Amino acid sequence: MSKNLVSFLIVVVFLTGCQENVKSTEKSQPLQEVEVTQAVVAKASVNKSVDIEKPAAIKTQQPKAAKAPTAFERLTQRLIEQGEIALAAERFLTPVDDNANLYFQAALGRDPGNFRAIQGITAIVDVYTQWAWQAARNGDYKKAAKYLDSARSVNPEDPAIIEMTSRVSDLKAKRELAAKISKTKPESKEPKALKEGQFLLPETLFSLSEEEIIAKIQPIIDEVATADRPIAIYWPNDKEARLIYQIINSRVPEFRVRAMTYHRADYMVELQQD
Repeated sequence: MSKNLVSFLIVVVFLTGCQENVKSTEKSQPLQEVEVTQAVVAKASVNKSVDIEKPAAIKTQQPKAAKAPTAFERLTQRLIEQGEIALAAERFLTPVDDNANLYFQAALGRDPGNFRAIQGITAIVDVYTQWAWQAARNGDYKKAAKYLDSARSVNPEDPAIIEMTSRVSDLKAKRELAAKISKTKPESKEPKALKEGQFLLPETLFSLSEEEIIAKIQPIIDEVATADRPIAIYWPNDKEARLIYQIINSRVPEFRVRAMTYHRADYMVELQQD
C-alpha cells in the first residue's frame, strides 16, 4: 500500500471520529436541558405544595348579637318588675288584683325557680315575720298571729315562719308565767334609790319588752353617767346580771362602766365608791 493511500485512510478515520464526537455532544445536550427543566418543574411543584400547606389567616371572631327575649320572657320580666314596684310600696297582699305576692307567684308559675321572683316572695315573708315579732313584744299576740298567717299565705314552707312562731309562743308563755308569779308575790317596787346609789329592779325584769326593760334601768344609767362610779349588780342569774351590765355600759358612751356581779337575789344595782 502506498504512503498516499495510508495518509488518506488516516485522514478519513480522523474525520469520522470527529463527526461521532460532534454527534455525541449534540445528543447529550438535550439530556442536560431536560434535567434542568425537570428540576425547575420540581421546584415549582415544591413551592406550590408549600403554599398550599401555609395556614390560612386567622379571622377575628365577631361577637354574636344578643338574642332578643321572646314574648314569653318579656311577660315574665314584666310581672317581676310589677312585683318589685308593689313590694317597695308595701302592697304585699292587697289590693287583690295589684299586689307583690300576686305578681311574684304568677312569675314563678311561668318560670319555676326564677331567682328574682323567689327573692320577692322571701322579702314579703321577712316583713310579716318581723311585724309579728314587734307586735308580740308589744303584747299584741292577736296581731302577731295575724301577721304570721299572712306570711304562711305567701309561702307556708318558709322556715322563718316556723322559727318566728316558736319565738312568739315562747315569749307569750314566759310572760304568762311571770304574771302568775307576780300574783303570788308582792309586786316588786319600781327602781328607786334605797340608800344613796342603790336601785331595785323587778324580779320579772326580763319578761318585759325591750322598751320596758330600758325604762326600768334608765334611772341607773343616768346616775352612772353623772357619777362615773363603778357598780355592783346583785342578781341570782349570772347571764341576766351580765345583760344588765351590757345595757348600762352600752348607754354610757363617755367611758367604760366598771362593774362587779354578785350571785344574790337582791335584784339590785348599787353605785360603789371609788
